[in-house]
Amino acid sequence: MSRRVVLAFLALASLPGAAYAQLLSVPMKGLGNEWVKQLDLKGRMDWEWIETYPEQVFFATRQDSRRDGDVVTMWMRIEYKDSRMPGPHKSAVSRDDWDCKNQRRANIGTFFYRWNNLEDDDGPERATSFLRNWEKVEPGTLARTLLDFACSIQPTQDLVAPPPAKPPG
Repeated sequence: MSRRVVLAFLALASLPGAAYAQLLSVPMKGLGNEWVKQLDLKGRMDWEWIETYPEQVFFATRQDSRRDGDVVTMWMRIEYKDSRMPGPHKSAVSRDDWDCKNQRRANIGTFFYRWNNLEDDDGPERATSFLRNWEKVEPGTLARTLLDFACSIQPTQDLVAPPPAKPPG
């Protein structure tokens, strides 16, 4: 092993547990992305990191997802470095349908939060899609990564009590 690899490993091992987990969970991808360190992945939804860009980070969650045949409904989250319109907002979550068979996506609704980590003193602003507009998902795009994530979600099965044990006979 090279000296550089050993030093990098030792530097990672010396970080506090939370900082180490954050570093591995939300890659910053480049200088100037220190704001990414402030993002909280847990909260109520156990967000999973999808992709980091210089001005935004994308997450998705399996929690509260639903599968109906080839269509998966799930939450996606975007965190922004700087405020965006409408709003202004620095966080957004959207509920989307992902069609695994036809490789397309339709937005159901979006919530905008004034601050990062889905925080807003007055509650989020909501935008609802009244018409389901399907958009084709192209290979090699962020949407394709999200489609692959959605399609990996399998339906949960209800727990069934085992049959009563019979005495050996």
